[in-house]
Amino acid sequence: MGFMPRSHRYSGFVALLGAVLLNAPTPTAASATDETGHDGRRHDRFVTQPTEAVREFQAFKVSFDTDADGIALGVPDWVAYELRRDPEPGRKSASRPSRWSTDPELHQRRIAPDDSSYRNSGYSRGHMCMKSHAGRMGPTADRETHTVLNACPQMQSMNAGVWLAIENLTGRWADQHGAVWIVAGPVFTGDTLKWIGDPGEVPVAVPDAFFKIAIRDDGSDLHVLAFLVPMHGDRNHSRSTADVRPYLTSVDTVEALTGLDFLTSLPDAEEESLERGIGTTLWKSPTAGARNPPRAAPAGPPTSGSPT
Repeated sequence: MGFMPRSHRYSGFVALLGAVLLNAPTPTAASATDETGHDGRRHDRFVTQPTEAVREFQAFKVSFDTDADGIALGVPDWVAYELRRDPEPGRKSASRPSRWSTDPELHQRRIAPDDSSYRNSGYSRGHMCMKSHAGRMGPTADRETHTVLNACPQMQSMNAGVWLAIENLTGRWADQHGAVWIVAGPVFTGDTLKWIGDPGEVPVAVPDAFFKIAIRDDGSDLHVLAFLVPMHGDRNHSRSTADVRPYLTSVDTVEALTGLDFLTSLPDAEEESLERGIGTTLWKSPTAGARNPPRAAPAGPPTSGSPT
Protein backbone atom coordinates (compact mmCIF):
# COMPACT_ATOMS: atom_id res chain seq x y z
CA MET A 1 0.00 0.00 0.00
CA GLY A 2 1.42 3.39 -0.96
CA PHE A 3 1.97 6.40 1.27
CA MET A 4 -0.94 8.72 2.06
CA PRO A 5 -0.76 12.20 3.61
CA ARG A 6 -1.20 12.32 7.39
CA SER A 7 -4.51 14.17 7.04
CA HIS A 8 -5.98 11.08 5.36
CA ARG A 9 -4.41 8.39 7.53
CA TYR A 10 -6.86 8.16 10.38
CA SER A 11 -10.41 7.81 9.05
CA GLY A 12 -12.10 4.65 10.22
CA PHE A 13 -9.63 4.00 13.03
CA VAL A 14 -12.24 3.38 15.73
CA ALA A 15 -14.14 0.87 13.63
CA LEU A 16 -10.94 -0.87 12.54
CA LEU A 17 -9.53 -1.05 16.05
CA GLY A 18 -12.82 -2.32 17.44
CA ALA A 19 -12.91 -5.05 14.83
CA VAL A 20 -9.33 -6.04 15.62
CA LEU A 21 -9.96 -6.32 19.34
CA LEU A 22 -13.10 -8.25 18.86
CA ASN A 23 -11.35 -10.55 16.52
CA ALA A 24 23.07 7.54 23.66
CA PRO A 25 25.92 8.39 21.21
CA THR A 26 24.61 10.53 18.35
CA PRO A 27 23.64 8.28 15.44
CA THR A 28 24.66 8.80 11.85
CA ALA A 29 22.22 9.61 9.08
CA ALA A 30 21.32 6.61 6.92
CA SER A 31 19.75 6.03 3.55
CA ALA A 32 16.20 4.81 2.95
CA THR A 33 17.31 1.52 1.43
CA ASP A 34 17.98 -1.74 3.22
CA GLU A 35 21.45 -1.42 4.77
CA THR A 36 23.79 -3.82 6.45
CA GLY A 37 24.65 -2.30 9.81
CA HIS A 38 26.56 -3.30 12.91
CA ASP A 39 27.45 -6.99 13.12
CA GLY A 40 26.01 -7.61 9.66
CA ARG A 41 22.44 -6.91 10.76
CA ARG A 42 19.85 -5.57 8.37
CA HIS A 43 17.47 -3.84 10.74
CA ASP A 44 15.02 -2.73 8.06
CA ARG A 45 15.62 -5.75 5.85
CA PHE A 46 12.16 -5.59 4.28
CA VAL A 47 12.30 -1.80 3.70
CA THR A 48 9.66 0.32 5.40
CA GLN A 49 8.41 3.42 3.59
CA PRO A 50 8.18 6.37 3.67
CA THR A 51 11.16 7.72 5.57
CA GLU A 52 11.75 11.12 7.12
CA ALA A 53 14.73 11.79 9.44
CA VAL A 54 16.51 8.43 9.32
CA ARG A 55 19.08 7.49 11.96
CA GLU A 56 20.93 4.20 12.41
CA PHE A 57 21.96 2.89 15.84
CA GLN A 58 23.76 -0.35 16.64
CA ALA A 59 20.59 -2.23 17.52
CA PHE A 60 17.90 -0.45 15.50
CA LYS A 61 17.03 1.95 12.71
CA VAL A 62 14.54 4.79 13.09
CA SER A 63 12.60 7.12 10.84
CA PHE A 64 11.67 10.13 12.96
CA ASP A 65 8.71 12.34 12.12
CA THR A 66 9.57 15.81 10.81
CA ASP A 67 7.60 18.92 9.89
CA ALA A 68 7.64 18.02 6.18
CA ASP A 69 3.82 17.94 6.19
CA GLY A 70 3.48 21.03 8.36
CA ILE A 71 3.55 19.50 11.85
CA ALA A 72 6.26 17.65 13.79
CA LEU A 73 4.85 15.06 16.19
CA GLY A 74 8.00 14.58 18.27
CA VAL A 75 7.91 10.78 17.88
CA PRO A 76 9.29 8.20 15.44
CA ASP A 77 7.27 7.15 12.40
CA TRP A 78 8.71 3.68 12.87
CA VAL A 79 11.60 1.80 14.47
CA ALA A 80 12.95 -1.39 12.88
CA TYR A 81 15.42 -3.94 14.15
CA GLU A 82 16.78 -7.41 13.56
CA LEU A 83 16.57 -9.41 16.78
CA ARG A 84 18.78 -12.47 17.02
CA ARG A 85 19.00 -15.31 19.52
CA ASP A 86 20.35 -14.14 22.87
CA PRO A 87 24.04 -15.18 23.03
CA GLU A 88 24.19 -14.74 26.81
CA PRO A 89 20.89 -15.47 28.54
CA GLY A 90 20.73 -14.20 32.09
CA ARG A 91 23.43 -11.55 31.65
CA LYS A 92 23.21 -8.43 33.82
CA SER A 93 21.45 -5.56 32.14
CA ALA A 94 23.16 -2.19 31.78
CA SER A 95 21.92 0.49 34.16
CA ARG A 96 19.28 2.94 32.97
CA PRO A 97 20.41 6.56 32.53
CA SER A 98 18.56 9.22 34.49
CA ARG A 99 18.10 11.28 31.33
CA TRP A 100 17.51 10.13 27.77
CA SER A 101 19.55 11.55 24.91
CA THR A 102 18.31 13.39 21.85
CA ASP A 103 19.55 14.23 18.36
CA PRO A 104 21.16 17.69 18.59
CA GLU A 105 20.32 18.67 15.01
CA LEU A 106 16.69 17.60 15.21
CA HIS A 107 16.32 19.15 18.66
CA GLN A 108 17.72 22.47 17.46
CA ARG A 109 15.14 22.41 14.65
CA ARG A 110 12.42 21.68 17.27
CA ILE A 111 11.61 18.38 15.61
CA ALA A 112 12.91 16.00 18.28
CA PRO A 113 12.30 16.70 21.98
CA ASP A 114 14.79 16.17 24.74
CA ASP A 115 14.14 14.37 28.00
CA SER A 116 12.52 17.40 29.62
CA SER A 117 9.41 17.12 27.43
CA TYR A 118 8.57 13.84 29.17
CA ARG A 119 9.26 15.04 32.73
CA ASN A 120 6.14 15.17 34.94
CA SER A 121 3.95 14.45 31.92
CA GLY A 122 2.17 11.44 33.37
CA TYR A 123 3.56 9.25 30.56
CA SER A 124 6.47 6.85 30.41
CA ARG A 125 9.11 7.00 27.70
CA GLY A 126 8.03 3.85 25.90
CA HIS A 127 10.77 1.98 24.04
CA MET A 128 9.99 0.99 20.45
CA CYS A 129 13.17 -1.13 20.39
CA MET A 130 13.25 -2.88 23.75
CA LYS A 131 16.24 -2.17 26.00
CA SER A 132 16.98 -5.83 26.73
CA HIS A 133 16.66 -6.74 23.04
CA ALA A 134 19.37 -4.23 22.17
CA GLY A 135 21.35 -5.41 25.19
CA ARG A 136 21.93 -8.70 23.43
CA MET A 137 24.48 -6.78 21.35
CA GLY A 138 26.26 -5.30 24.37
CA PRO A 139 26.10 -2.40 26.82
CA THR A 140 26.59 0.33 24.21
CA ALA A 141 23.65 -0.89 22.15
CA ASP A 142 21.64 -1.17 25.37
CA ARG A 143 22.38 2.44 26.33
CA GLU A 144 21.55 3.70 22.86
CA THR A 145 17.91 2.67 23.27
CA HIS A 146 17.55 5.48 25.81
CA THR A 147 17.10 8.15 23.15
CA VAL A 148 13.90 10.06 22.53
CA LEU A 149 14.25 8.97 18.89
CA ASN A 150 13.29 5.48 20.15
CA ALA A 151 10.49 6.68 22.44
CA CYS A 152 6.78 7.44 22.43
CA PRO A 153 4.61 8.55 25.35
CA GLN A 154 2.97 5.46 26.87
CA MET A 155 0.78 4.92 29.89
CA GLN A 156 2.85 2.92 32.36
CA SER A 157 0.07 0.36 32.75
CA MET A 158 0.25 -0.34 29.01
CA ASN A 159 4.06 -0.10 28.84
CA ALA A 160 4.49 -2.65 31.65
CA GLY A 161 1.44 -4.64 30.56
CA VAL A 162 0.53 -5.92 27.13
CA TRP A 163 3.36 -4.00 25.38
CA LEU A 164 5.88 -5.79 27.61
CA ALA A 165 4.11 -9.10 26.99
CA ILE A 166 4.53 -8.67 23.22
CA GLU A 167 8.16 -7.59 23.63
CA ASN A 168 8.93 -10.66 25.70
CA LEU A 169 7.15 -12.85 23.18
CA THR A 170 9.22 -11.54 20.25
CA GLY A 171 12.37 -12.15 22.30
CA ARG A 172 11.36 -15.79 22.80
CA TRP A 173 10.66 -16.13 19.09
CA ALA A 174 14.16 -14.90 18.26
CA ASP A 175 15.61 -17.44 20.71
CA GLN A 176 13.52 -20.25 19.25
CA HIS A 177 13.87 -19.46 15.55
CA GLY A 178 17.28 -17.77 15.42
CA ALA A 179 16.11 -14.31 14.37
CA VAL A 180 13.02 -12.18 13.83
CA TRP A 181 12.62 -8.72 12.33
CA ILE A 182 10.53 -6.15 14.20
CA VAL A 183 8.93 -2.89 13.08
CA ALA A 184 7.09 -0.83 15.71
CA GLY A 185 5.63 2.64 16.02
CA PRO A 186 2.74 4.91 17.02
CA VAL A 187 -0.80 5.23 15.66
CA PHE A 188 -2.85 8.44 15.80
CA THR A 189 -6.61 8.44 15.44
CA GLY A 190 -7.54 11.88 14.22
CA ASP A 191 -6.70 15.51 13.65
CA THR A 192 -7.15 16.52 17.31
CA LEU A 193 -3.94 15.64 19.09
CA LYS A 194 -2.99 15.56 22.76
CA TRP A 195 0.46 16.94 23.57
CA ILE A 196 2.99 16.79 26.40
CA GLY A 197 5.78 19.26 27.09
CA ASP A 198 5.81 22.56 28.96
CA PRO A 199 6.02 25.98 27.27
CA GLY A 200 9.42 26.37 25.64
CA GLU A 201 9.96 22.62 25.34
CA VAL A 202 9.57 20.69 22.11
CA PRO A 203 6.01 19.30 22.16
CA VAL A 204 5.38 15.56 21.83
CA ALA A 205 2.11 14.14 20.50
CA VAL A 206 0.52 11.33 22.51
CA PRO A 207 -0.39 8.32 20.36
CA ASP A 208 -3.75 6.59 20.65
CA ALA A 209 -2.32 3.15 19.88
CA PHE A 210 0.82 1.32 18.80
CA PHE A 211 1.69 -1.30 16.21
CA LYS A 212 4.30 -4.02 16.25
CA ILE A 213 5.00 -6.24 13.26
CA ALA A 214 7.12 -9.40 13.58
CA ILE A 215 8.60 -11.12 10.53
CA ARG A 216 10.17 -14.57 10.55
CA ASP A 217 12.18 -16.26 7.77
CA ASP A 218 12.26 -20.04 8.01
CA GLY A 219 14.46 -20.43 4.92
CA SER A 220 11.68 -21.17 2.46
CA ASP A 221 8.81 -18.93 3.53
CA LEU A 222 8.25 -15.68 5.35
CA HIS A 223 5.77 -15.49 8.22
CA VAL A 224 4.26 -12.26 9.56
CA LEU A 225 2.29 -11.40 12.69
CA ALA A 226 1.00 -7.87 13.31
CA PHE A 227 -0.30 -6.40 16.57
CA LEU A 228 -2.36 -3.26 17.16
CA VAL A 229 -2.48 -2.17 20.80
CA PRO A 230 -4.58 0.78 22.08
CA MET A 231 -3.19 3.05 24.77
CA HIS A 232 -6.01 2.11 27.16
CA GLY A 233 -7.75 -1.20 27.73
CA ASP A 234 -9.17 -3.74 30.14
CA ARG A 235 -7.52 -5.67 32.98
CA ASN A 236 -5.76 -7.99 30.50
CA HIS A 237 -4.26 -4.92 28.86
CA SER A 238 -2.30 -3.98 32.01
CA ARG A 239 -0.80 -7.44 32.66
CA SER A 240 2.73 -8.38 31.60
CA THR A 241 1.39 -11.92 31.14
CA ALA A 242 -1.49 -10.68 28.98
CA ASP A 243 -3.06 -12.83 26.32
CA VAL A 244 -1.83 -10.96 23.24
CA ARG A 245 -3.97 -12.79 20.69
CA PRO A 246 -6.87 -10.30 20.87
CA TYR A 247 -4.48 -7.65 19.50
CA LEU A 248 -3.56 -9.58 16.35
CA THR A 249 -4.43 -7.75 13.14
CA SER A 250 -3.28 -7.55 9.52
CA VAL A 251 -0.42 -5.50 8.12
CA ASP A 252 -2.98 -4.00 5.74
CA THR A 253 -4.86 -2.61 8.75
CA VAL A 254 -1.69 -1.06 10.20
CA GLU A 255 -0.91 0.48 6.82
CA ALA A 256 -4.40 1.94 6.55
CA LEU A 257 -4.08 3.55 9.98
CA THR A 258 -0.55 4.90 9.66
CA GLY A 259 0.04 5.58 5.97
CA LEU A 260 3.19 3.45 6.15
CA ASP A 261 4.13 0.80 3.61
CA PHE A 262 5.82 -2.38 4.88
CA LEU A 263 7.59 -5.29 3.16
CA THR A 264 8.29 -3.15 0.09
CA SER A 265 11.39 -5.19 -0.85
CA LEU A 266 9.23 -8.23 -1.62
CA PRO A 267 7.58 -9.04 -4.95
CA ASP A 268 4.14 -7.43 -5.07
CA ALA A 269 2.19 -10.69 -5.01
CA GLU A 270 4.08 -11.98 -1.95
CA GLU A 271 3.82 -8.64 -0.17
CA GLU A 272 0.06 -8.45 -0.74
CA SER A 273 -0.49 -12.03 0.43
CA LEU A 274 1.48 -11.53 3.65
CA GLU A 275 -0.12 -8.18 4.40
CA ARG A 276 -3.75 -9.23 4.06
CA GLY A 277 -3.56 -12.17 6.46
CA ILE A 278 -4.63 -11.91 10.10
CA GLY A 279 -2.83 -14.30 12.43
CA THR A 280 -4.98 -16.49 14.63
CA THR A 281 -2.24 -18.42 16.44
CA LEU A 282 1.13 -17.45 17.85
CA TRP A 283 4.36 -18.98 16.58
CA LYS A 284 5.60 -22.11 18.28
CA SER A 285 9.12 -23.39 18.78
CA PRO A 286 10.38 -25.26 15.70
CA THR A 287 10.99 -28.98 15.91
CA ALA A 288 14.59 -30.13 16.21
CA GLY A 289 16.42 -29.92 12.89
CA ALA A 290 13.62 -27.96 11.24
CA ARG A 291 15.46 -24.65 11.01
CA ASN A 292 16.75 -23.60 7.60
CA PRO A 293 19.06 -20.68 6.86
CA PRO A 294 17.26 -17.45 5.88
CA ARG A 295 16.60 -17.20 2.18
CA ALA A 296 18.66 -14.75 0.17
CA ALA A 297 17.31 -11.22 0.13
CA PRO A 298 16.29 -9.80 -3.27
CA ALA A 299 18.81 -7.50 -4.88
CA GLY A 300 18.12 -3.89 -4.01
CA PRO A 301 19.38 -0.49 -5.12
CA PRO A 302 22.85 0.56 -4.10
CA THR A 303 23.09 1.96 -0.60
CA SER A 304 24.63 5.17 0.61
CA GLY A 305 25.70 6.57 3.92
CA SER A 306 27.73 5.01 6.71
CA PRO A 307 25.94 2.76 9.17
CA THR A 308 27.26 2.76 12.70
